[in-house]
Amino acid sequence: MVWGGASQHHRTELVVIAGNLNAGRHPPPSPFLQAHPDMTLQHDNATSHTACSVRDFLQDRNVSVLPWPAKSPDLNPIEHVWDLLDRRVRARAIPPRNVWELAGALVEEWGNISQQEPANLVQRRCTAVLNAAGGHTTY
Repeated sequence: MVWGGASQHHRTELVVIAGNLNAGRHPPPSPFLQAHPDMTLQHDNATSHTACSVRDFLQDRNVSVLPWPAKSPDLNPIEHVWDLLDRRVRARAIPPRNVWELAGALVEEWGNISQQEPANLVQRRCTAVLNAAGGHTTY
């Protein structure tokens, strides 16, 4: 499991997590967000993101979180960033042969993604939603 974040202008480090992501094993985004206090955290309603312990952690550190209503259109471009990362790892000349090599490849390729690539994904996603007036998009 990996955790990371991207915005139009910034990207977090990629964190490799042994096992599953849950409230007790959720990497804190607050150092990144505290370095960029003008940013607002956007995440979906996954239980690992909405657990009381995570919510309290973010609130105690004054991290602004975008409200996320249930059954809302997924405006979060991170899924497209994960797809980009997946394609980069799969395109490697020598594919990872085990979980440790995969973790290393993911971290390396994450570092190789230019900031312009997530910025383009954010822009395309927001434009698609605006053009659809908040309705269904094909993007």
